Amino acid sequence: MFNALAIILHLVAINIWVGGMFFIIVVLGRVVSTLDVPEQHRFWQKLLRRFFAWVWAAVMVLLGTGSAMILYRFNGLGQAPLYVLVMAGLGLLMVTVFLAIYFVFYQRFKQAMQQQDSESSRQQLKIIRWLGIVNMILGLCVVVAIGGGPYWFY
Repeated sequence: MFNALAIILHLVAINIWVGGMFFIIVVLGRVVSTLDVPEQHRFWQKLLRRFFAWVWAAVMVLLGTGSAMILYRFNGLGQAPLYVLVMAGLGLLMVTVFLAIYFVFYQRFKQAMQQQDSESSRQQLKIIRWLGIVNMILGLCVVVAIGGGPYWFY
């Protein structure tokens, strides 16, 4: 019962985070680019604040359920199958990239917005977008590891 609940919460959190990144990068970014630059920046400021709140929640759920499942099902990393180690490694890399986005580039973006420095805020958004693309690709690799890992890595 515990394992089923942990897996469900884990999958929901992955969908929120990776699906959110896919939607923002692939769909929403194109639409927002049609707005005037100051309006784009205000939009991104509001959107990222809300999205990052959900990402923080997803990260907490993923780290908690992932750690619990590794301990509960495999008695730690030493007995976990290779695909679980791949998932865990990619997941930790995703968290690291997110922390860089949030604590470095998003903070710089917010500061540039407060100072009404359009060029600096544009540069920070560009970096956030590229790192978001990296994280989205890592997240899609995690999904592949979840779905195919048990069959590819024994």
